[in-house]
Amino acid sequence: MVYYKRSPFLFTYWNEDNKIILYNYNSYTKAIVTKQVMRILEILSEWRSTEQIYDILNFDMKNLRKALNQLVRLKIIHKKPLSMKDTSFSGRARWDPVDLAMQRQRSYGGAYPMPLRLGKSPSPIKHVKGLYSVTLQKESDKYNNDDKRTLQNVLEARRSIRNYSNNTYINVDSLSNFLYNSARIKKIFKSNEGTLTQRPYPSGGARYPLEIYVANNRISDIQKGIYYYDPLRHKIILLNRSKNYQRKFNDFILQVQKPGQNREPDVILIITAVFARTMWKYSNIAYSVIMSDLGCLYQTMYLVATEINLAPCPLGGTYETLVKDWLNLNWFEESHVGTFMLAKSRNMISK
Repeated sequence: MVYYKRSPFLFTYWNEDNKIILYNYNSYTKAIVTKQVMRILEILSEWRSTEQIYDILNFDMKNLRKALNQLVRLKIIHKKPLSMKDTSFSGRARWDPVDLAMQRQRSYGGAYPMPLRLGKSPSPIKHVKGLYSVTLQKESDKYNNDDKRTLQNVLEARRSIRNYSNNTYINVDSLSNFLYNSARIKKIFKSNEGTLTQRPYPSGGARYPLEIYVANNRISDIQKGIYYYDPLRHKIILLNRSKNYQRKFNDFILQVQKPGQNREPDVILIITAVFARTMWKYSNIAYSVIMSDLGCLYQTMYLVATEINLAPCPLGGTYETLVKDWLNLNWFEESHVGTFMLAKSRNMISK
């Protein structure tokens, strides 16, 4: 006797035509299914024979057998016996279904052929108007000297530092130098994929979806509030002076980092992604590419901060809802993907 059980690796969603889509993210198979098929799946949380399924649902036996065979072929359900790799999550890795789905999609994606890309390539540059702007100076001459550390020295010295000085703080020159060397637009050029840019860190397909917003907690030279960093003109543009949003975000950081962080950072760099820039080119792997870009930006920020004696540390979590309201974003188009903190270190001891 043959027994059936549904795969544990299923997502269900409705498409634009209101059809139910079943997606096995472990095997990358998809099917449009009916409500009757969903009833079959509902009872297959445990092994059941064709006869048991028939007794419960009272479907036409011929159609039931046909549906079961199709679902097996698509790996939406499994027949007994089956290989261990298809049964369940195993081992010590504690996979969340969404995380595992993203990991599996990396093997099935790539660049869209040019005829399948929607419209023109999205602009790599965001044009922002704010309350006022601060033009930052390019790299300070005091950092252009022969005493710079070698790359090997900087790599060895790189640490996550969350133990901040209580009497010295970052100034606007340090912020300017940090942003200039880690995130500015070095070059704009035309390509068959639209206008592209070059920056100090790499980005998949040179799409550069990441944007940086600077929340000032301790720099006395400029107003407190949140600024947009314009990487083309190397300036910051004040967007919002709200103390409420800033306080909530600082509280969020301290809650996540306790007890290892003694106070809020001097500067918070809130990193967002303009998703369309990367999704215009890549199928299935676009979000994964964006996360890889974020890692590249983090490491570049780490090394620049280490070179100029700042205390760097990224934050693992995000606060999408607050950032959405703070920056007035459409979070399907642009949303919070990363956070990087900067301050002056108390004693250069990492936690």
